[in-house]
Amino acid sequence: MSVFNSLANTAAISGKCARCFGSSERIIFMGKTAKYISIIVLAILIVITILTSHSNKDNYFIKYKDGAVIVWKGRFSPLGKELFITMPGAQPPNPIQKIYSREEVFPFIAKYYIDKADAILDVPGLPDFEGMRTYLNKSLSYSITSDQQEAAHARLNKIDRMVLLYKADIAVSKDTIPELKTALEYLNRANTLGPDELESGHLQQKIDSIRARMAVLEAEQLAAAQSQNQQDVNPPAKPVK
Repeated sequence: MSVFNSLANTAAISGKCARCFGSSERIIFMGKTAKYISIIVLAILIVITILTSHSNKDNYFIKYKDGAVIVWKGRFSPLGKELFITMPGAQPPNPIQKIYSREEVFPFIAKYYIDKADAILDVPGLPDFEGMRTYLNKSLSYSITSDQQEAAHARLNKIDRMVLLYKADIAVSKDTIPELKTALEYLNRANTLGPDELESGHLQQKIDSIRARMAVLEAEQLAAAQSQNQQDVNPPAKPVK
């Protein structure tokens, strides 16, 4: 009987060990499965974060504070943003949206700088041409439509024409043939900068007037030269003592 009991005990212990080994394998398998699931979930979260960050990077946000429009730009993070530009005196869109795209914000900024350039012309006295150029060049850096680009370039050309006209008037005031030739150069350059029909006619009148004045001065110079030559050929007789 003792032999049979020993065999029975041995079989029972073997069964328990087998169940223990099976349980251990299941625990290991479940542990590996949980690890893989964690890695997959983490990878999905990373992808979502990257996509969200990339999307936020293209977002713009507008605030109005203390009489200025403040534009913020999204950072490469799900919620972060940084100051993009402050525009004192600008009027905000009405109503202000929660989020703006580049195509919505840039034309708004470009128009702000064009308006700033136009406002300089309303100031009494000689316009600040350099200040206007600065604003218009800033406008061009935000102009993403052909209409705004053409508007900025048209104003830049107008500034150049005004400067050339001013220089031409100064040259004309000196009333010498070399200075009048310089004035003609200024006016011809102004004529290539896209003046409208009315301004083109005004430029042509100035050009014709300068040419007429040059003809008069050249005729006077020629007459003076001829008179001098005649005096050199036939010097006046010396009085007899």
